[in-house]
Amino acid sequence: MGKIHIRSFMKTMAMALAVVLVFVTADFTAFAAVPAQDITWDYEADVVVIGAGGAGLPAALKAMEDGSSVLIVEANWDCGGHAATSEGQLHSGGKTVSQSKWNVEDSADLYYFDQTRPQAQAAAFNDKGYARAVANSMAEAYEFVVNNGVVVVDAEPMVRAFYLDGGPDTDSVGRLTYADASAWENYIMGTTAAGIGVTRPLEKSLRDKGAKFLMNYHMDTIYREGQFDGKVLGVQASYTPHIMPGQTEPLVGYFTDGNIDSTKETLNIKANKGVVIATGGSIGNVNFRTMFNPAWGPEYDGLAGAPFSDQDASGELAAMEVGAALGSMGNYTAEIWSICSPRRFGVRYGYGGGYTEKAKVWPLVVARGVQPDYDSLCIVNMLGSRFGNEDEYAAPQLISTRYPFLRNSYSSVVIDPDGDGNAEIYGGPIWAIFDQAAADRNEWKMEQGVVDFDNGYCFKGDTLEELAEKVVNKYYEHVKMDPAILAETIRRYNSFVEKGVDEDWGKKTLANKIEQGPFYAAWATPSLHDTLAGLRVNESMQVMDIRGNVIPNLFAAGESSGGMAVHGLGRVITSGYIAGRSAASVDENGMATADNALKAAYYGDETNYKTKTDTAAVYAQRGGSFKAMAHSEKMREWEDLAAAKTGEATEEKVEEPAVQQPAADNVFTGSSVKGYGGKLTVAITVEDGKIVKLELVDNGETASIGGKALEETLVPAALEKQSADVDTVASATVTSEAFREALSKAMESAGLK
Repeated sequence: MGKIHIRSFMKTMAMALAVVLVFVTADFTAFAAVPAQDITWDYEADVVVIGAGGAGLPAALKAMEDGSSVLIVEANWDCGGHAATSEGQLHSGGKTVSQSKWNVEDSADLYYFDQTRPQAQAAAFNDKGYARAVANSMAEAYEFVVNNGVVVVDAEPMVRAFYLDGGPDTDSVGRLTYADASAWENYIMGTTAAGIGVTRPLEKSLRDKGAKFLMNYHMDTIYREGQFDGKVLGVQASYTPHIMPGQTEPLVGYFTDGNIDSTKETLNIKANKGVVIATGGSIGNVNFRTMFNPAWGPEYDGLAGAPFSDQDASGELAAMEVGAALGSMGNYTAEIWSICSPRRFGVRYGYGGGYTEKAKVWPLVVARGVQPDYDSLCIVNMLGSRFGNEDEYAAPQLISTRYPFLRNSYSSVVIDPDGDGNAEIYGGPIWAIFDQAAADRNEWKMEQGVVDFDNGYCFKGDTLEELAEKVVNKYYEHVKMDPAILAETIRRYNSFVEKGVDEDWGKKTLANKIEQGPFYAAWATPSLHDTLAGLRVNESMQVMDIRGNVIPNLFAAGESSGGMAVHGLGRVITSGYIAGRSAASVDENGMATADNALKAAYYGDETNYKTKTDTAAVYAQRGGSFKAMAHSEKMREWEDLAAAKTGEATEEKVEEPAVQQPAADNVFTGSSVKGYGGKLTVAITVEDGKIVKLELVDNGETASIGGKALEETLVPAALEKQSADVDTVASATVTSEAFREALSKAMESAGLK
């Protein structure tokens, strides 16, 4: 088996602790600075960018545009980072070109106001200086990447459907757009992940402009004049070739023009103006993340972006060694965007649409997983006990709905190993339990390569007791699944199906018992997604030390910069854009001189730019359960919500939209509750064993994204294939999954499966 080396330089907590001890004891021997005259530089550039992802690429492009030479250092074999494996959300405001095209009224002030108001949970830990800088430059940065090849899906910007603890997300106007990746082959994932529509054109633009790339080199050390003072001089990086199991040659990226040909063990790279840390964050480093959120143990190993991108905290740790402070670490514990339900069960990498055999990293992925059908399964902890409502887990876009389920999972295993009352509490892996009938209904091929039996992410047993005996996971080998507990859990679950009422947790989707062996336990543990916290930076994205002073010539962007909990690539791109602009502008003291004020071209009309005193329009809501309200009404709304939770207020009844009921004997319906807009119902007309008509009879999807995907792509494809097995539309992943589930159920009712 070949060497597997994907950013394996996971620095330990001991290193971070050593940094702390240096400050406490003033013992500077641990990290003695190397005198500049003693460093032999292998390469140099004005601006050295560490990381070629969603922040690093625009940083490098902007620095080049402003007249600086650039060298990009990337640990991986190809560019893109986590952004390349994402859904390509370009959540951007401040009057972007897309907003202007669709007459969406927005401004830098409004964007800033939305991202800092305390009523929105997602904005609770946002740094106001960071948010102001992003607000001022977001429309400019958006236009910049579009001018450098990024194509945006031609649809009206949406307000996202995320709701947090009963309160709305930070959007007051439509800001969500998606990148169009149709022009790019995605051999990183083997699928149509839209994020490649951002990273690949930016990479191409850089290479066309003559940028230099040092691929397969991991930045380990930042050189500074003094341990905790003076300018940053450059970096040291080590060679990290990536050889897949069964292969002998390292992987090579999509583009190679501009790559520096080197296999030297270590290289020193001088930065004449600045180093930009854009290494993707720290969510993949267990030691680092558990310093701030101990609940996120090693079992959360199916990271979004992994195994292509692992977010190893290398940038943060190297910067901390030269005195850098961290910022907005509250986002780790807030867990707003950082943890999500897996979209595929039975595999380690269950985030998103999944990898395919066409992916370059398939030897590491091993299996693609199965898309969950919550009508057919229940979810249990390591003991075999059910701990929540699976319907909550089934709604990945509704954070307030999903969050209680995830919180329950952290402490769902309680054992007293010695019987002395000293109980231990665990979270640990969680498992989806289902039977062969569920696999047959959903056409899940329960074999290696679809699910991962070989590595402990899926198990099979002829009886529930046998299944429980087999479930052993590497992270919690001392906690064994109890056969009696699992059998009783499923017996009780089946009794709820018979009654049509879940007396324990209130699950509504109780269509199928779990009783036909063999039985399966599939890995259903949540995935960790974004960091949203990192190095403390000022409005120029210059890194600050623990005393609040700027570290000259050092910058950070994207997930490596702490300051703003905003999901999507808009904030990432904008912070990279600012960092590149700032690094190119440094003076002789290493301080950024670029102006971060709002450019006149992005003011919009005067009334829109100025903060409105009549803020009723600001909070005009978008078809949900919340009414339009003025800012002065906001606190009253929250008081009402709080009262409702204690039974002191009358809950407003929201009537469900009527579902068209087919009358003909040859018309069959199927529904899914997993749509972006809630319930999605389809009706099929069957003649001579063939679907002759497919209608959407209950559809709450956004017209410009999900609705368009349904009408123009998904429905025609299903009719042509006579199957629910249709490809995911990149900009409408959630809608696609709901459509497949609803159509599968309709076809099953018609006897077509």
